Amino acid sequence: MVFALIPAALLAASAPPKVEYVGGTVQSIPANAVGSLNFDDTRELQFNYSGSVYKLPYEQITNTEITRAELRRVHRIPVPALLPNRWKETLTISYKDATGTTGTVKFVMPTAEALNARQMIADKKAPAGETSATAQDNQWWGDKYWKTNRNKTTWDNQTRQANQSATTVPPGTN
Repeated sequence: MVFALIPAALLAASAPPKVEYVGGTVQSIPANAVGSLNFDDTRELQFNYSGSVYKLPYEQITNTEITRAELRRVHRIPVPALLPNRWKETLTISYKDATGTTGTVKFVMPTAEALNARQMIADKKAPAGETSATAQDNQWWGDKYWKTNRNKTTWDNQTRQANQSATTVPPGTN
């Protein structure tokens, strides 16, 4: 019996996670459509649902936000799900289309999948040769005190500039 469950578990692990479209400005996607997000294309995010595909170019995405989805309520008492996979988040993707019109799409999915989707979008939006973390996200308070592999180039540039300014000061002008 255990061996019968293993193939089912492997299939569930390899299947793309199901997400639900719960609103936004896109009229072509039916409300509560269930499907999956596809990040395979390097230029556009794809939402596959009921045999249809909604495509959103990464360059048009302006913001992503994750918020807690509403909890199930039992007799007006919020009851969180007991399994980590059951916690749901709403991933809101804001974009500006080719005509300049602002829009949003909102998907409800498990927490881990929402975090992964947000990271994948950031990775796809990052310019070539740059990691997904922006310079602001990459800041750490210790960077100005310690030289690490992560901030080595910044420290090297500061040292180089200090050496150049020290050599350009004429002697005796202190």
